[in-house]
Amino acid sequence: MIAVAVSGINAVDNPGPGTGIIRSLKESSIEVKTIGLAYDAMEPGAYMGNIVDKAYIMPYPSGSKRSFIERINYIHQIEKLDVIISALDAELPVFIDIVEDLKHIGINMLIPTKQMFQLRDKTKLSGLAKNIGIKSPNDIACSSYGEFFSASDQIGYPCMIKGPFYEAFKATTFAEAENFFYKLVNKWGYPIIVQQYIFGDEYDVIGCGDGKGNDLGLFAIKKMTTTSLGKVWNAVSISNPRLFDAAKKFVSNLSWRGGFELEALIEEKTQEIYLLEINPRFPAWVYMSSACGINLPERMVRFLMNMPYENHSNYKSGKIMIRYTTELMKDISDFEKLTSFGELEHKKEKKTNG
Repeated sequence: MIAVAVSGINAVDNPGPGTGIIRSLKESSIEVKTIGLAYDAMEPGAYMGNIVDKAYIMPYPSGSKRSFIERINYIHQIEKLDVIISALDAELPVFIDIVEDLKHIGINMLIPTKQMFQLRDKTKLSGLAKNIGIKSPNDIACSSYGEFFSASDQIGYPCMIKGPFYEAFKATTFAEAENFFYKLVNKWGYPIIVQQYIFGDEYDVIGCGDGKGNDLGLFAIKKMTTTSLGKVWNAVSISNPRLFDAAKKFVSNLSWRGGFELEALIEEKTQEIYLLEINPRFPAWVYMSSACGINLPERMVRFLMNMPYENHSNYKSGKIMIRYTTELMKDISDFEKLTSFGELEHKKEKKTNG
């Protein structure tokens, strides 16, 4: 039995990748005990006993690093963790700082180095896009309202207003752009990215790098519909050699470690590929790749545990993902346990059918 802790289990309107990662592991060929790491007692994943064996509340990564490490050590003493899969951008810098310390106590992680993490930052997209053979929209990083005012005038409309970690909004007027600017600053802080809007279809490629320039497999989709927060709601699996080539160059050039999502747009008129951003972890829709035969979370765990793993990218195009919402009913005592003791254990339940 392999004990795997996974963060990002906030399966809400802006879902984290955690529940998709855990579902992928539970439906894999390896036997795992899944530990959900939550930052709030109302994160739905903490109550999903069909896939999460036990949930723990974590201190926010923006707080004391010592408290964060102590909490990990406490969980490790109980669960004897083998692997941690980080699924949130905001916590990655902390894990990057302590990844070697975790390795010394037997906890394995496959995450980028600090240099890799910085090189794929939203403010450095133009250089990265050039290195992997595709284009990037014009963008300006803003660290003040004055810079934002100037940037929005320079980029023009429509444009995209992006937060430093999450969320992106299309603005067609300055009033809309200003509203999104304040919304993102209040939520995520600086810098705010003002980016040129390119007319075309959006695509995503996800994969996992081994840290030596190789990938553990790639999977691509075309976005069909997205939420108001820009999250994929419906998508179709596709095969695009040019997108795969760009993703492979990204992994090779940076010797990327861990999961990633390359977001791109193919311009309607020219069919040129534009790099929109690269997320340094698996996306919320990662289960789609697993359901189509490319189980990246399983491959990551197998790689870290020195078990045989697949690295092919053979899957069928034309598979549609339909995301939906549902309701989960639990006893109030579960909530009380999580808020009072910071942990909640579920009785063993049957695996999901997929």
